[in-house]
Amino acid sequence: MKVFLIIVAVILILLILPLRMNIEYNDELKVRIGYLFLNFTVFPSKPKKKKKPAKKKTKEKAQTAETEPTENAKENKENNSGLMKRFSGLKEKYGLDGLIELLKQIVFVVTDVMKDSAKHMIIKNLVIRALIAGEDSADTAMKYGYACSVIYPAVSILDNSCRLKKHEEEIIAGFLSEKTVVELSMTVKITLLLLIGIVWSAFFRLVKILAKNR
Repeated sequence: MKVFLIIVAVILILLILPLRMNIEYNDELKVRIGYLFLNFTVFPSKPKKKKKPAKKKTKEKAQTAETEPTENAKENKENNSGLMKRFSGLKEKYGLDGLIELLKQIVFVVTDVMKDSAKHMIIKNLVIRALIAGEDSADTAMKYGYACSVIYPAVSILDNSCRLKKHEEEIIAGFLSEKTVVELSMTVKITLLLLIGIVWSAFFRLVKILAKNR
């Protein structure tokens, strides 16, 4: 019994610990996901190791290389035709109005899930720095005004929809600068238990919608 209670306690502790997502942008987007002491780079993905080119190509390999693009094109064409057949099948089954209504219901569930997820998200250390430069002073002023009209309302939306903590925004008009420079960094946290609950609820809602429209 004690062993069982210990296992349950450990599982609960693991579920209430937050899942972290670190997002950085400085000429290149970097996205890392972390949980406990584990960290994974989601973007950019690691480049695959290139195979060493063979010194001599046989006649068969050359022919294979020539036929590969044709085969890939055939496969893509078959996949596209398969998707069109599925879409046509759904259209025949539900009718155009029914298909549009089904898609609307699915989009509504996805949007609702995103809203529920946002409510439980904690965004920490949001930093946005931008040096706006244009072709001339007038162009710089216009781009600076546009950047302010986008960035500040976006931060306000995040503040209202998520739990935003420790944020800093700095937008400068670079009249003497040659190019625009943008830096972004933030950490997003959500507990694993809440995330599983939201996804599980969305899954059942989608199943109900699909079962209802059989």
